[in-house]
Amino acid sequence: MEPTFDPARVRTILEHAADHPWRLQGVGLLALRLDDRRELRLHVWDPSGCPGDPPIHDHPYDFTSTVLAGELTNTRYVEDATGDEFRRERYAPADETSRRTDLVRLVGRSTVFGPGDRYHQSAAELHASHQTPGTVTVIRCRWRDRPELSVCQRPGSPWISGQARPATGEEIERITATALDRFPASLALQGQQGRAPVLPAR
Repeated sequence: MEPTFDPARVRTILEHAADHPWRLQGVGLLALRLDDRRELRLHVWDPSGCPGDPPIHDHPYDFTSTVLAGELTNTRYVEDATGDEFRRERYAPADETSRRTDLVRLVGRSTVFGPGDRYHQSAAELHASHQTPGTVTVIRCRWRDRPELSVCQRPGSPWISGQARPATGEEIERITATALDRFPASLALQGQQGRAPVLPAR
């Protein structure tokens, strides 16, 4: 399932960002729901809001993401005995405070996406993403019944909560202003796949 949206509507939302109930996550993600079913969301990325490297994680939903502005590097990870060691924390979606921890070795492969590019991610796939400041994406989610989620980080890294909180007016203004600098007045989306070669990420 692909995202459906009007790029002109997205730009209007960004121009009047203070009128909307944005939420902020600790990975540097400013998010806004675009429908009542929790399926379609607008994301504006602020990498400076994430302490350290973005955590490797999975999701309670499959999703398709389209980049409207900026650039995003998505890295998918698989378990591999030759990979780097990470601390894996697993928890029920409704209770991230009760976590069980072990160690896992992972290998990642990265793809870079720019304006008009689209990619799909299955709920159980581990991944992490890096973005240029002000990157704008729209995702469509298909929720799955998953009893457990996973977050993987380098040993010694602080826990980064996946829970969102209401964004402050200053945060909304600052982050969306950066996005508007990257967001063209008109944007022709072509639904391309990743335009960069797949590269190893270790």
